[in-house]
Amino acid sequence: MIKIEELSKRLGNFQLGPLSLEVSEAQILVVLGRNGSGKTTLLNLISGILRPDQGKIFLDKILLNGMPLEKRKMGYVFQRLCLFPHLDVFSNITFGIRSPKDSESIIKTKEMVSMLGIGPLLTRNIQSLSGGEQQKVALARTLLTEPPLLLMDEPSTSMDITIKLALIQEVKVIVHRLKIPTIYVTHHASEAFNMADKIMILHNGYLVENGTRDEIMLEPKVQFTKTLIQSL
Repeated sequence: MIKIEELSKRLGNFQLGPLSLEVSEAQILVVLGRNGSGKTTLLNLISGILRPDQGKIFLDKILLNGMPLEKRKMGYVFQRLCLFPHLDVFSNITFGIRSPKDSESIIKTKEMVSMLGIGPLLTRNIQSLSGGEQQKVALARTLLTEPPLLLMDEPSTSMDITIKLALIQEVKVIVHRLKIPTIYVTHHASEAFNMADKIMILHNGYLVENGTRDEIMLEPKVQFTKTLIQSL
């Protein structure tokens, strides 16, 4: 479980928070907001790329403040997927595994490949894959490291809407199956409401809504949220 208490960060003239949130095991929190609302800043604070000015970050009751990025061992799928073009798909997805050839790792790799349906791609060059296929490779590589928390920063931005929605459903099934708490950020309302168990809406760095998908859909509290819902 990830828990954040009164987190805030100032970057130049921009102020994020203070805000609080909680994501339980197997739960997907979608952070929805327009470009520049602080979504990526929030992920960077949680992952350790940035340090907060105030507030506390707990993962499974362990305080992360001051802990370096590499020791947090979180899974982070960036908007730019950072795949290795000189390696094939199989080498990409097993890159972060300490002992990829031991029996346990082989079994886990086969299960992940099956869940994501990327078996036919394993010998392919990364540059020959579609955007959706590359996304699956990046997700497989991240999940095979067995992260305690999965962070996803608008990974499907450049995809066709049909491919995007299909991928979202696949990711949702896998995250729930593996019971990994997940924070997924997007500026698309349709993507958010298709993906989320819970939704947090940011506007100019401020938390304006926080609740389950149904609560926010049926009883939005502020006009900004109502406008987002009308765009669905």
